This record gives sequence, structure tokens and C-alpha cells, in this order.
Amino acid sequence: MKRANTVGAAALLAALALGLVLAVSSFFGGEGHLETLLKGDDPAAVLEGAESALNQDLDEDHLFIQLYGGFQRLAGRRLIEDPVEDNSVVRLSNGTLNFINLLSSDKPGPAVADNAQAAADFAGAVEALGIPCLYVAAPQKIQRDSNLLPVGLAENGNSSCDALLSALEEAGADTLDLRPLFEENGVYADWFFRTDHHWRPEGAFFAWQYLTRTVDVLATDPALTDPASWDTQVLEDFFLGSQGKRVGSLYAGTDDFTVYTPKFETDLHYTCPFYAIDREGPFNQSVCFPERIAGQDWFGGNPYTYYAGGDYPLASIVNRKNPEGPKVLLVRDSFACALTPFLALSCSELITVDLRYFQGDLLETVEAQQPDLVLTLYTASSAGNPEMFSYAGPDGE
Repeated sequence: MKRANTVGAAALLAALALGLVLAVSSFFGGEGHLETLLKGDDPAAVLEGAESALNQDLDEDHLFIQLYGGFQRLAGRRLIEDPVEDNSVVRLSNGTLNFINLLSSDKPGPAVADNAQAAADFAGAVEALGIPCLYVAAPQKIQRDSNLLPVGLAENGNSSCDALLSALEEAGADTLDLRPLFEENGVYADWFFRTDHHWRPEGAFFAWQYLTRTVDVLATDPALTDPASWDTQVLEDFFLGSQGKRVGSLYAGTDDFTVYTPKFETDLHYTCPFYAIDREGPFNQSVCFPERIAGQDWFGGNPYTYYAGGDYPLASIVNRKNPEGPKVLLVRDSFACALTPFLALSCSELITVDLRYFQGDLLETVEAQQPDLVLTLYTASSAGNPEMFSYAGPDGE
């Protein structure tokens, strides 16, 4: 009897899996290998080839994630909870994914006041060295004054950013808020990946264009920022972002990924001593990492790091084609990965620092480097993260 029950349960699961693939394949408008197989007239061939077809339709190593996410989508669930508070995934009303902390409210995070004080003190110290300092707030995936979350859920990224900017301005620090720029464009959601929290390369390029027109130190030849001066290649269904990896492609699909290639001549030297990175040459070989997009790997790869490589503690990009340009020190979070290669074209040297991994004293680094501008670019949700405002490093906390 136990064997019969086991066989019956296995048959039921197999039927559910087959039905799920068919339903989801139809739902997303595609025809998978399994659906094609089932259209044949030979039942024996269907049974013999079903496993092979299923493995082609779904990543075999992540079959459980795929099936689980597919079932949740068919069941209409918009929240996929995770044991780690910040890793629960929510499907927004526009169909895209976002991480959510189930304990979050819509009020500013408790660390914002301390973060703002630290940022204001740092800006004041930099200005005392005779170096301009600018804090730039990048947009997050959830737009201000939007109603994208399921009823009962809240997040405080934008309210934390509002509170931080207000405190910085009250302290006399220079700030620039990119959120209105993206909101006024009318296609806010399209600037972000469906399955990842980051902005798409198109969003980073758009931000670069605006910064070069708005920040005097970053003034750049308009020919460089003109989209007509760039070739773009769209890799379709190539990227499964950090949120998508947790729930599978059947839950919210996948993302296209855009590769920018300048039509003009470039020559850059990119170094990061901590990771022994030393790359030089044209834009797409030095500040971009073509090996990251050599093949499609939804669960094992991260095409987002094609731009700038990843989150490095301290790195430098020397632009050999712009020796008279400004020297800029960029304090950054992961949103700057997609921005960094473009921004480097506006500089003679761009030094990037990620305080989550940087072990030194940032003010001492600024004093040693003597940049023409210290620029901080954080997405709105970073305003509540104390790690992003640890300017003195772990020994100075």
C-alpha cells in the first residue's frame, strides 16, 4: 500500500509539474519543449521524452525554485516570504519584483538621523579642504506616492531619503535629487529591471546625461552623451535578477539586458588593488567585463556586473582620452555599477569607494587624492543603511 501511495504521489507531482509548465508556458506566451512534445500523437514518445523536455524548459539544478515560483504565480500570491527578513519578495502591482522587509513601515528608518549627521559632518570636513562635496539621491524601484505594494505592506526607502536630504540641506550640505527627473519622464518603471532592484543601463545612462548638464565639474562634450554616439545591443531574456533568483523565472519572467558600445574612440585604465584587477583599453574591455555576458546563466550569472565589475572597496579609472578632465571621487552603492563606466568618460580619473567594504578612513583618502569633486551617489533605500555612512571605517566607529 505504501508503494502504491508513493507511486501515486509521484504521478500526481509529475502531472502537476507537467500542467504547471504548460500553463506557465501559455501564460508567458511561449511554447516550451514539453508543450511541443505533448502535441505529438504517440503517448509512448511523450512519456519517454517528458523528463528531457522538462529539463530543457526549466533549469534542472533549480527545478524546485522554478516550480515553487510557478505555483505561487498561478495561485495569485504576491508575497513570497523568506527566513531572512530583508529577502522576502513581493510582486508589485505593475508586475515587477521587489524585496520587502515585512517589519518595515512607511516612516523613515531609525538610523536615518545618525546617517544624515555623519554625512553632513563628512561634507563639512571635505569642504574645509577646499573640495566641493555633493550628495546625489538616485531613484529606487518603488516610486514616490505610488500604490504598488499589496495591502498591509509598506517600505520606507523614499521617506528615509526625504528625511536624509532634508537634514543635509538644513546642515548646509549640497544635494541633488534625481527622483523628480525620473518621475517626470513618464516611464518610471521602465528604467528598472523586472526581476532586480537595480536600474537598467538605460537608467544609468539617463542619469549620466543629466549629471553632465547639471553639475559644473562634470560638464562633458554633448557628443559623448548623445545616444546617437552609441551602439546598443539588447540581449533578450538574458538576466534573472537578485529577486528573480529567489522565486524563479516562472514567477515574473526574465529581463532583457542592454550593452552600450561607444562609437567614438576610448582608452581607459581600470585598477582595483584589493582584487588585483588591472584592465586597460577600449570602454567595452576595460571598464566593462564581457566575460560576464559570455553566456546566459540565469541563476549562476550576474550580467548587471558587466558594467564596472561589481562592488569594490576602492578602485580607480584613468581616462587617457580626457587628461584635462576633473578628478572625481565617487562614494557609491551598487547602483553606481551601471553608472561608473559612463561617468569615467567625464573625468580624467574616477576613484570609486564602497564604504561597505572599504577599510580605511575616507576623509584621509580624500585628503591624499585631492579630487576636484567628492560625489556620493546612493539610491533612496540606502539612506537608512548605517554601513553606507561609516566614513571612518571599522576602526573609527
